[in-house]
Amino acid sequence: MSEAVVRIVNITTLSIGCIETVVIACSFRRDLIRTRSQRIFFAKVILSAVLMLCFALYYYRRADLSDPLNVLLLATSYVGLYVIFFLYIEYLTVQLDELDPSRPIDGRLRYLAMAVCIIGSMMWIMSSFSDCFEAASRFTAQLPLPFEFGHIGGMVMTLVTLILIARHYRTLGLRHAIVLSFMPVMMPLATFIEPHIHGIELHYPFVLTEIIIVYTQHHLDMELQIEKDEMAETRTRIAMATGRMKPHYLYNVLTTIYYLCETDPIKAQRAIGTFSEYLRATLETLERQQLVNFSWELGEIRHYLELEKLRFGDRLRIDYDIESEDFMVPPLSIQPLVENAVKHGIAPKEEGGTVRIVSRRLSDGGAQIRIRDDGAGFDIGELGRLDETHEGIANVRERIRLEAGGDMTITSAPGKGTTVVATIRPEEAVRKNKNS
Repeated sequence: MSEAVVRIVNITTLSIGCIETVVIACSFRRDLIRTRSQRIFFAKVILSAVLMLCFALYYYRRADLSDPLNVLLLATSYVGLYVIFFLYIEYLTVQLDELDPSRPIDGRLRYLAMAVCIIGSMMWIMSSFSDCFEAASRFTAQLPLPFEFGHIGGMVMTLVTLILIARHYRTLGLRHAIVLSFMPVMMPLATFIEPHIHGIELHYPFVLTEIIIVYTQHHLDMELQIEKDEMAETRTRIAMATGRMKPHYLYNVLTTIYYLCETDPIKAQRAIGTFSEYLRATLETLERQQLVNFSWELGEIRHYLELEKLRFGDRLRIDYDIESEDFMVPPLSIQPLVENAVKHGIAPKEEGGTVRIVSRRLSDGGAQIRIRDDGAGFDIGELGRLDETHEGIANVRERIRLEAGGDMTITSAPGKGTTVVATIRPEEAVRKNKNS
């Protein structure tokens, strides 16, 4: 292969590498340089861009080593490889400290890498004043002794890096350890291959490849962490919602059974059996925290209203208008609305009233549930304050939004009853979660 072809190939690959590295550096967001290890990696990216530019300029100036500037450019490029490798080891050790502070890294390895970096760099600088430096730059067999020592230093740094990765691969994770092994494996390989391909530069293309791999890994890890944080936040909010509803409902049901024990022990016994079945199914579903078919939710509503009928008798009237039960809802998201209708709508009225439960399928594939009572009603402008007493309103609204991609509206007026409309669109919730 002619020197002209080698020169063109090196100029092209180094120039493209420099541009790509600059683009990567410019794309770093603030959240990618929060930790010390990330800042070290960012510094390595910037340095790699500068060094690839120096090497490209060296070949652009026809690699004439009679020119002192070319000698400086080539020596800077060689020494820069040591500095990049040292930054790589520093990045690795700092990251290990961040991942597991309880297991500090052996400082001797870090000092060894620093010493090798300094000595190796000095050897390569010394070789630039040698008459054989031109032979070294062209990858012939006649290499100056300092230049050979420089390569030995590179082998030592490779060994240090692989030892660190092997010792702490469990802390890093197997996938991350494999990613971080790329550079220490490829650098020696480039050193042995380059003389056989007439001096086509491989070190810096491998450095660029490693930067791209680690940068991509950073992004994947961040995306995964963001997704985990969002899921954890959603689960926490759902758990808080269901956690608040469970003791509230338990209190109401136990109060009902308490009254029945005084007035009708036989009904109380039946109520305890009904409540036991209800509680078992409810707790199993809440543990899974998955959407349930509305037919299940409707069954829980019927159980609840059956218990309340035992307490209120003819004062509580129920009207079901169920067009469809075959759609998904968050578990125990509609039952608290019925509970509020009974507790705050019907119970305060001496003559009682009617709770009407309606379900309809929507043309867009969603569903709508309407809970209507002709009870006491309230001033809708005081809904924020009533969230403290009408237990579950804010929780249900949030669960419907998070889990079912829907919404909830309330209309009411004192003395005219209350209507709550819950719109369910589970497919919308799934789409939003995939896009987030």
